[in-house]
Amino acid sequence: MLVERDALLAELVTDLDDALAGTGRVIFLGGEAGVGKTALVRSLARLARPRCRVRIGGADNVTTPGALGAFQDAIPEIAASVTAGGDRIRLFRELRDLIAAAPALLVLEDLHWADEATLDAVRYLARRIETSPVLVVATYRHDEITARHPLTALLGDLATTAEVRRLLVPPLTVDGVARLISESGDAVDPTALHLRTGGNAFFVTESLAIGGVALPATVSDAILARVSRLTPAAQDVAAAAAILGAGADAELLARISGQALDAVDECTDAGVLIEVGGSLGFRHELAREAVEQSLSAVRRRQLHGRALRALAERTPEDHRTLAHHAAGCGDEAAAMAHAVAAAEKAARGSAHREAAEHYRLAVRHCISATERAELFVALSYECYLTDQLPEALTARQQALELHEVIGDALRLGDDERWLSRLSWFSGHGNDAQRYGLRAVTTLEQLAPGVELAWAYSNYAQLRMLAEEPEEVEHWGRKALELARALGSPDIESHALNNLGTAELQSGRVEQGQRDLTRSLDIARAADLPEHVARAYTNLGSSAVLQKRLADAHVFLSAGIAFCEDRDLDSWAGYMTACLSLALADEGRFDEALASADPLLDHAGTAPVSLMPAAGAAARVLARRGSDATPRLALAQRLAAEAGELQRLAPAVCAAAEHAWLTGDAGPSAR
Repeated sequence: MLVERDALLAELVTDLDDALAGTGRVIFLGGEAGVGKTALVRSLARLARPRCRVRIGGADNVTTPGALGAFQDAIPEIAASVTAGGDRIRLFRELRDLIAAAPALLVLEDLHWADEATLDAVRYLARRIETSPVLVVATYRHDEITARHPLTALLGDLATTAEVRRLLVPPLTVDGVARLISESGDAVDPTALHLRTGGNAFFVTESLAIGGVALPATVSDAILARVSRLTPAAQDVAAAAAILGAGADAELLARISGQALDAVDECTDAGVLIEVGGSLGFRHELAREAVEQSLSAVRRRQLHGRALRALAERTPEDHRTLAHHAAGCGDEAAAMAHAVAAAEKAARGSAHREAAEHYRLAVRHCISATERAELFVALSYECYLTDQLPEALTARQQALELHEVIGDALRLGDDERWLSRLSWFSGHGNDAQRYGLRAVTTLEQLAPGVELAWAYSNYAQLRMLAEEPEEVEHWGRKALELARALGSPDIESHALNNLGTAELQSGRVEQGQRDLTRSLDIARAADLPEHVARAYTNLGSSAVLQKRLADAHVFLSAGIAFCEDRDLDSWAGYMTACLSLALADEGRFDEALASADPLLDHAGTAPVSLMPAAGAAARVLARRGSDATPRLALAQRLAAEAGELQRLAPAVCAAAEHAWLTGDAGPSAR
């Protein structure tokens, strides 16, 4: 029964009405574990079924999440496209079309456990749902997401989206607890039970399920007390269900537990397990965790082994689950093989955080030095894609050490090039230069190949960032010549970008724009979104610095539109920051602040975007006679940490302008 949820349910029904009338909505429904989010959305689903299609999916924490796992649960038609991989924006468009094909309620449960691709897809849909007859309700544990949790970044990104809002499911009051006690028929003091459970609906229900007379010290005790009332055979079934998590059928539970189907029926009759969508599981994840944690290590290994054998026959393609059970039963070879396969599948589905987690598991179960080196390379790349730079550096350094021991010079040189790249991203300029030059030296001793072409282009980029045009010309032309000989459009685009940007820096505007435009054309033709974004960025940012403001608006507007259409937020954010500088230069102060402030107020904005945004905001505030000190201090601090002239110069100019306007030549002007 729903208690004290009528008002929330009414709000959700109103949102459903709006959505079915053609104005799509996304609702993030927060609340602590066990507070009643699932009961609320299932009540909404029951009301919605006569009116529209209802799709329900969710994430769990039994294994590493699968790519777009919650969406695959809700929309099985997308599975083949996820497996095929490819351009994730094309996949998200297909997903949007499937969802919006008919009026629908889409429920995504436990988004705090969702994979990266699922969160990216939610972001994509939320920004484009306005004209779709769809209500998306996503539940999450608001008290379990930290400042650095990916879901926090998602909520921040969508904070200003009109079609998105958040609701919070509060704990029950004493009166609500009293209603549940009345329904159970137990003689329990409502105030005492409310105090013990904090008004958590699941905790209250579990306490009442064992009579509510002698209240357990913890909810875990209450859950285990209910399980202890089962026969030993049914307890074995509950243990198997705890190991398997969601999605187990009666036959599978019986096989893994080693018991008859009657024991499975006993669990459902007692309410220990419930059926949802044809599968059996615990009523709440907290219950599953309590039972799993009560098992001995030997018993766990035994059940994981049975699960591995059974699922290998049933679903041999489900590598993430098989890797989990293989690790659980100590089968090293199977754990590594399935973890690598799961990682590759996750990466194809753009679930890069999950791919990294699978590679970590594979490394833990790998003995061969050659294979470990390959795994560290793969782990480093996935961490690089997901902004886990310290681990990306560490993993690549471990790969380098192993390649040195093995004597693989080609892989060693590629490690050095990547360590240069990762060091630059981490703000370690000297290390970036050192590794970049080492990569060139190592790889020039071998036959020319893709690795050497990338090493040349990487070093040209470092020289471009240091504003050394002659060095950029030397290394960039070497990279370009080799890239063309090898037929590598990504390296060719990268090299032309470096050359074109250096030419713009030197005042050779026509030649610079020609090379950068060629870089852009190659990237577009080869479907290389990040290289397209980089070309627009350097065309636009160079125009801002050189006060070619008409050009700046053309390139930045086109680049921002391209990136927003593909949810390339980091590139879009940087170009928006550059646009704020152009607007400030034009005296369009309100527009400049409108571009800069959202970036400065968003906790997830990268430092490279914060610098120009803070500089633009500081200049506007100073010119208006407002306090520009906080924005100016931020711009200077970040520029000093970056240590590059292209970052330092704008910050110093902003400080000088501030000092001139205020007459204060204090620390901010130094």
